[in-house]
Amino acid sequence: MALDAEWDSGEFARRHAEVSSLLSETIEQIQALPERSRVRFSRYYSQWWSAIVQPNAGWVDPARPARALINQEMLDHLESAADLVAEVLFGTSSAPRGDNLEALSESCNSWLAILAETPDSELPAELKGQIVHQIHHLVWLISNVELFGVARVSRETSSVIGSLAQASTALAGGDAETGGKWKRALLGFVAASVVFTTGATQLQTAIEAGSGAAKGITQVVDAVTNSVE
Repeated sequence: MALDAEWDSGEFARRHAEVSSLLSETIEQIQALPERSRVRFSRYYSQWWSAIVQPNAGWVDPARPARALINQEMLDHLESAADLVAEVLFGTSSAPRGDNLEALSESCNSWLAILAETPDSELPAELKGQIVHQIHHLVWLISNVELFGVARVSRETSSVIGSLAQASTALAGGDAETGGKWKRALLGFVAASVVFTTGATQLQTAIEAGSGAAKGITQVVDAVTNSVE
């Protein structure tokens, strides 16, 4: 089975949900293409959706094997769309330029440790739990990148950054040490994300030097974390 999970299991549901998310993101990416390409590929949305959802038959129906869900022509159109997205949106979260996920994975582990050490009196338990879940999900996507692709990792990373920024402004009663720890960790996470998305391998050095676009990233992180320092 393509999803490498037993039908009717929790893992199957989880992986199938990710595939559905991939189709949703693919449609968003196609909508960002030039009009001629957008109109051409949009004709196949319903066929791609039907292949994933299989609305007209049961998943274990022996009379309707998986190979009958979609034909080669529909797959070829989907692959052509993916090739064009990769070309037009290269270096964005839809088509990351880098492929080294080690720094991003390490940053996820660092944040899990920081969140575990953050008392509920400083960060509401509900918000903390949500972010922990998001980061665990990101780690899971990284470990399954061969199945779901690098774009799914990049998009989820952006979501985690947004949640961390929100949490940074929600911290209460933190001292300068706490604020500094959050700022450094958020800066490191943003840097790992940008390196992965754009392939800018010199970003960390640029951040330390406070130059170029990296200076702007540092200023944004400073602004977000000012409320906890």
